[in-house]
Amino acid sequence: MVINLIYDSTQKWDAVYDVIVVGFGGAGAGAARFAADNKAKVLLIDAAPEGHEGGNTRYAGGAFAWSDNFDDLREYYKQTYYPFKYDPKDLDTFVNNVLQMKEYAKKYFDIEAQYTGRRPKGEYPEYNHAETMRSQSMTTGMYNGGFWKLLRKKVYERLDQIDIWFSSPAEHLIQDPETKTILGVQIKHSGIKRNVAARNGVVLACGGFENNQDMVQTFLGQGSLAPIGTLYNQGKGIDLAIEAGARLWHMSNYDSHGFSLNEGKPREKFAYMINWKSLFNGSIFVAGDDGTRYYREDEEDRHGYKYNHGNWIMLPNQNHPHIVMDEKQYHQLANDDSAQADQIKQLISYAVKADSLTELAEKIAAPKLTEAVADFNYLVEKQKRDMFLNRKLETMRAFGAGPYYAIPIRHNILHTHGGARRNEKCEVLDLQNNVIPHLYEAGELGDIFATKYVGANSIADLLISGKIAGENAALVKRKLPAVDVVTGASANPELKSDAHALATDYEAGENQGIGISENGINDVPIVVRVTANGKQLTQIETLQQKETPSLGGKAIPVLTKEMLEKQTTDVDVVSGASTTSAAFKEAVKQAINNMQKH
Repeated sequence: MVINLIYDSTQKWDAVYDVIVVGFGGAGAGAARFAADNKAKVLLIDAAPEGHEGGNTRYAGGAFAWSDNFDDLREYYKQTYYPFKYDPKDLDTFVNNVLQMKEYAKKYFDIEAQYTGRRPKGEYPEYNHAETMRSQSMTTGMYNGGFWKLLRKKVYERLDQIDIWFSSPAEHLIQDPETKTILGVQIKHSGIKRNVAARNGVVLACGGFENNQDMVQTFLGQGSLAPIGTLYNQGKGIDLAIEAGARLWHMSNYDSHGFSLNEGKPREKFAYMINWKSLFNGSIFVAGDDGTRYYREDEEDRHGYKYNHGNWIMLPNQNHPHIVMDEKQYHQLANDDSAQADQIKQLISYAVKADSLTELAEKIAAPKLTEAVADFNYLVEKQKRDMFLNRKLETMRAFGAGPYYAIPIRHNILHTHGGARRNEKCEVLDLQNNVIPHLYEAGELGDIFATKYVGANSIADLLISGKIAGENAALVKRKLPAVDVVTGASANPELKSDAHALATDYEAGENQGIGISENGINDVPIVVRVTANGKQLTQIETLQQKETPSLGGKAIPVLTKEMLEKQTTDVDVVSGASTTSAAFKEAVKQAINNMQKH
C-alpha cells in the first residue's frame, strides 16, 4: 500500500516555493499563470520530457463552451447528468463562468473569441435548451496545437515567477500528520528525489488515467482502450489524492471517438474515422469479437456515447473488433475522393484478406461472421428496418462476391474525468467532505462531469478550474518557520528551471535582430539572431531549438549556410524536414524585419 510522506520537524527541504503545480497541461498552465499573477513564486512540474508536455490539451480542438443564459444552460447540463447526482454549487460556479468565457478570452488573451459553428443545436439536441450551449474558439482552425501554444506562451511570459521542471514526476505529497495540511511534494528530478515545500498550496493538474490499463479495467470496466491523446496520463493524480485521504468521484466517466486502427502501438491511428461519412457507406460493417454487429456504424459521434433505449451510454468495448467489407466496398474505398481519402487508403492497407467469409472468420477468430453477413444482407434485400442498430438503409448494400477484408480496430479513449472530489473553489475534499488544507485540483483530473461528455466543455473547464485553483493556491496562508532549505536553486544548478527563454530574453546588438517561430516540429520555439552589414547578411545564429536531431537538427545548418551564400531566405526546404525548414525561414525573416525596425 502506497502512503504519502508524513512531515516531521526534522524535515529537510531541497527548495521552497509559494505554489507547486503538478502537471504542465492546459489546466496546469492556467494554474501556474494565475498563481504567478497573484505574486506567487511557482514551481510547475511535468512527468513528460520537454516537447511532450501539454497533456491532452496539445491534442485538443481548442473550442470552449459559451452561453448567455444561466437558467437554460444549467437545465441543459442537469439533463446530461441524469440519472447521476451533481453538486449544485460546483455546477452553478461552472455555469456562471461559462457565461463569461468570451470576456475571459478578451481579458486574459486579448482575443475576440469567435463562434465555431459546430453543433448549433448542441451535442444532445434532444434535451431542452440544447441550443444554448455554443462553442467558441480563440484560434483559427482546430486540432492544430494553436490553443495549447496560447496557454504555453502565457507561462513562458512569466518565467521570472515560474520555474519549470520537465521529466519530473511527482512521487508523493508531503502532509502534516495532525492538521492534514499538504506541505509540499516529493519530486523525482534529474533522477533524484527532491522534497520541495509549498508555502500556500499544491495544485494537482496531472490529467487522468487513460494510459493506466489497471485503472481502466478497475474503474471503467473496459479491457483495453487505445489512447488518442497524451501518453503521459497514467493516473498518478489518483494515487496522490488517495494518499492525501481524498474522496474520489466520477471515476466511471470517460469519452472517446469510437475506435482506431489496431496496429499494436500505444497511440493508435485514425481516431476520428467514425465521423468519415464515406467510410461506412456500402457493404461494410463493424464486427464484434464473435463477428456479429454491435455498433451503429453511421451514428453521429457523441464522444463515444451511443443511443440506448432513450439514453446514451458508452458501449462496452470488444476485445478484437474488425471493420468487415467485400471486394466491391474495398475498391470503392480505394477510389474514395472525400476529404479523408488519403487516410482511408492508408486504413484499408491494413486489411486482412480471405477468399471466403468462412476463411476470413477463421483468420480473425469471429465464429459468427458468416451469420452476421447473412443477417446484414437480409435487411438490405428485404428493405427491413435495421431493427436493432437503426443504421439508415440507404447506407447499406448487400455483401457480394469475395474476396473479403477485415481491418483490426480497437476502441479508443480521449480522456477520463475521475479524480478527487473538489468544491467550487477547486479545493480537494476528504472522505468526510472536509477540505484538505492547501490541496487543489484542476482540469481533467476530477472534473465536474459525472456521466457523458459535451464537446467544448473540457476546454472551458480547464480554463475555469485552472484559474480558480491557481488563484486560491496563491493566497498567503501561513509562513514556514520550521522549513530548512538545504539545497535551493541558487546553490544547486540542478534545481534551476528547465524552461527556455523567449525571443525577448535574448539580446540584439547594433545591426542585429532577433526572430522567433513557434511553428517547428517541437513546441520549443526556434530563436535566431541575424547580423548584417548594411544589406549584407553576415551571420545567422540559432540561439534556441529542439527540433528532431536526425531531421530538423541537421537541416538548420544547411539552411543557414545556403541563406548566407545566396543572401536570401528564399531557399529550398530540406527534404524530410519541411516543417523545421519553414519555421527556421520564418524566424530568420522576422529577425531581419526586427533589425530593420531598429
